[in-house]
Amino acid sequence: MSTNLRLYTAAVYAFEHVLKSAKPTTFKRKAPCDGWTGADVYEHGIGNLAMIKSFAATGKGPKSTPKLGTDPLGAWLKMREQTLEVLDRPGALESIAHNPFGPEFGPMPVDALVGFMAADLVPHVWDLARTAKVDERLDPTLVKASMVTWKSLPAEVLRMPGMMGPAVKSVAGSDAQTKMLNFLGREV
Repeated sequence: MSTNLRLYTAAVYAFEHVLKSAKPTTFKRKAPCDGWTGADVYEHGIGNLAMIKSFAATGKGPKSTPKLGTDPLGAWLKMREQTLEVLDRPGALESIAHNPFGPEFGPMPVDALVGFMAADLVPHVWDLARTAKVDERLDPTLVKASMVTWKSLPAEVLRMPGMMGPAVKSVAGSDAQTKMLNFLGREV
C-alpha cells in the first residue's frame, strides 16, 4: 500500500466517523465553507470517493456525482467499499487518471490523485464535524500531510474560485490543525 493510499484511507474513515455522529439536521446547517451547507460538504466528500473510484477503474472521471439522499451513511458505506475495492486491484495506483483537474493540469498517476484527494478530504472532515457539532480534532498525521500538499500548490491555483478562500491569520501559539485550517481560509 502506498503512503498516499494510507493517508487517503485514513481520511475516508475519519470522514465516515464524523458522518456516523451527524444528525439529520447537520445537512441543513451552514458549513464553514463559504456558501456551503452540511449537505454540500457531504456531497463533496462522497463525490471525492466517486471521483477516485472512476479514475482508478477507467482513467476517466465519473459521469455524475452522488447527491444527498435519504440514507447518507448507507450511500457513503457503499461508495467507500466500492472505491477501496477498485483501489485494491493490482496496478490501480499506477494507472493514469486522464486530466482529473482539467487539461491545464494534465494526466497523473492514480496514486498522485489519491494523495491530493486525501489532502482535500482532511479539511472537509473538520467542516463536517464543525457543522455536526461533534469532536473536531483531526489526526495529526493527516493534518501534516494535508498542509504539505496544500502548501505545494501555487497561490493562484490554491485561491482560485471554487478552491480555498483567503488565508486567515493564526493566533500566536496555534496548533498545527488550526494553522492548516486558517491557511485554507477557515475561521476556527
